[in-house]
Amino acid sequence: MTLATVAERPTLAPLGRPRSLAALVTDQIRELIVTGHIELGAQISENTIAEQLRVSRTPVRDAFAQLQAERLVEVRPQRGTFVFQYDARELQEICELRAVLETGALRIAAAHDRPHLLATLAEALAAAVPAVQAGAAEYQPHDTEFHDRLVRASGNHELIDAYARISGRIRAVRYRLTRTPAQVADSQRHHADIVGAMQDGDDGRAAELLRQHVYNSYRFFLDNLEDAA
Repeated sequence: MTLATVAERPTLAPLGRPRSLAALVTDQIRELIVTGHIELGAQISENTIAEQLRVSRTPVRDAFAQLQAERLVEVRPQRGTFVFQYDARELQEICELRAVLETGALRIAAAHDRPHLLATLAEALAAAVPAVQAGAAEYQPHDTEFHDRLVRASGNHELIDAYARISGRIRAVRYRLTRTPAQVADSQRHHADIVGAMQDGDDGRAAELLRQHVYNSYRFFLDNLEDAA
């Protein structure tokens, strides 16, 4: 029997690790919360979700633990698991943290690889153009992608992980507060202004525009509170 030489051996592609069932369940529950199919403050049941997804309770329990780490749900002993809610103070704190992380990512990414940052943001901006006319629901994933690309471009894994822990709540808030055609158009215009400032080499202005853009949700929430009073 002749052994194959190194040159004769087939090239094997690395195998990606399959996603765990718990991760898949986590993604499904997260999306239901973000898109409003599960309401803020609602109680959610391990048994009900396990039955609907036709899985055991173990991956659902693991999913709840991950979502609790992201503060999308709160597990209350002897009472159950509830979807997060926010008030003006919590929204302000989310916006403050988001502004710190995103403007920090912008500066790091610009210093690390400006051409890549500009290219990836311009690509996300262009991809969102058709969705602006389609409505808020169609635009939401593009809005998320723009900000996610900005954070990922930093290449800072600690920063990226920190942002991931608040990303679900950011998306849930944005989904509920960015609803009208005017708001969608404003969001896209703000993204374009940020990219434009970066292209002009005015990083300070880009960071300030980004900070103002992040706080739009908070201002809109306060305006709604005043209107309802």
